[in-house]
Amino acid sequence: MNIFARTLILGATTLALAACSQTTKEETNEAANSAAADTAANAEKAGDAIENAGDNASAAIDKAGENASAAMEKAGDKAAASAADAKQNTGEAIEEVGKDMQQPK
Repeated sequence: MNIFARTLILGATTLALAACSQTTKEETNEAANSAAADTAANAEKAGDAIENAGDNASAAIDKAGENASAAMEKAGDKAAASAADAKQNTGEAIEEVGKDMQQPK
């Protein structure tokens, strides 16, 4: 083989390796971009899940507050009714004692 043929083969080999290297770089770049896009999508999904969990917790807290308020109102109504009954019973008892005191013995 003469020097020209060897130089030509060496040049062709160098160009082939350079082309493979460029293809490898492009494929690596595409893979990195795909991984970054997947990471961004997963981060967005995680953010949405956290936001939904916060909304659900807030709704549960609001409902618990409403239930507690209703229970306190009901307890207050029962206490007022019990106090009214006690007042009535006390009044009737005092009235009976008064009648007993008025009767001659």
